[in-house]
Amino acid sequence: MQLTPQQKLESLAHRFYQGAEWEPKAGDYYTTSRADLEVYQVVSVTEDTVETVYTENGTGPSYWPKGEFLTEGFGPKRVWVPDFILKM
Repeated sequence: MQLTPQQKLESLAHRFYQGAEWEPKAGDYYTTSRADLEVYQVVSVTEDTVETVYTENGTGPSYWPKGEFLTEGFGPKRVWVPDFILKM
């Protein structure tokens, strides 16, 4: 799965212009603030861990500390893609 260029722009605007907050949950999709159209999905969220997968040709799940998923290292570069944007 890849975003269209319009979906990517809408996702970035939703986060950075409209200031949308995101509390990751299983089934959510996200992208990054890089110049690409890649999409990742949250598989599960536990008390300590967020499990994610790359939606295209992934190499398996990745595990991230829940407390750092949106705040540390790569975290602030994650951009939620809400369902209404995916339906565009």
